Amino acid sequence: MPTETQQHLLADGTSVEISRNGNHQYWVGEEGPKMRGVTGLLGHIDGDGFSAGMGWALKMARENGGDLDAPRQSTREATDIGTQLHEAIDIYIRTGAISEDPLFMEWYAEHKHRDWIGSELFVIDPELEYGGTVDALELQGHGVVIHDWKTVEPGSWNKYQDTLRRYKDWAQLAAYSHALEGMGSMWVPAEGYVTYVLRDGSEAVTVEADLELGMKLFKASRELFALIQKAKE
Repeated sequence: MPTETQQHLLADGTSVEISRNGNHQYWVGEEGPKMRGVTGLLGHIDGDGFSAGMGWALKMARENGGDLDAPRQSTREATDIGTQLHEAIDIYIRTGAISEDPLFMEWYAEHKHRDWIGSELFVIDPELEYGGTVDALELQGHGVVIHDWKTVEPGSWNKYQDTLRRYKDWAQLAAYSHALEGMGSMWVPAEGYVTYVLRDGSEAVTVEADLELGMKLFKASRELFALIQKAKE
């Protein structure tokens, strides 16, 4: 992924130039210090991630005749599906073009009447020194709303709704919201929502995020990440 740069409008009428590279690092201006992305700072929060991941990998291998590469292939396919959905939504918000993809249509049924501000927006938090990409911002009568999209396998949907996984998603959204406020953006969210689109195109579910609780978890996760990195030195 090449370096991308965006101009973000601020509340004081000026703008800030934010760049992102293929390593999901963010910085301001031409030579600003590179900041880690939100998802990287939350990556170690997976609950019982190792045992659950091993169980899933063994299941995938068994279902594919013992192919040990099957879990990796499945992960790539899931990533591709999520990327394609994000791209379709971004194009729709920017141009109004409607994709025929079943996942997009489920998302569209949930969100077609919203007044979008923009999508795939780069943000940085100058105080906590991190960056991220906001899936979308919406303008409502009472203020700005921040959105995030996730694709989920139908068979794991019930497990995905467990508390820790939801809190991790809230933490991601809260970090973006905090960054918007911290950088002095003209768009500061009052509410946040996560939309889960099942990968078979059968359903899209939108859940309100607790941004206050999410920010507490994000700050704790960020501190834990720093401790882990220090221990590796």
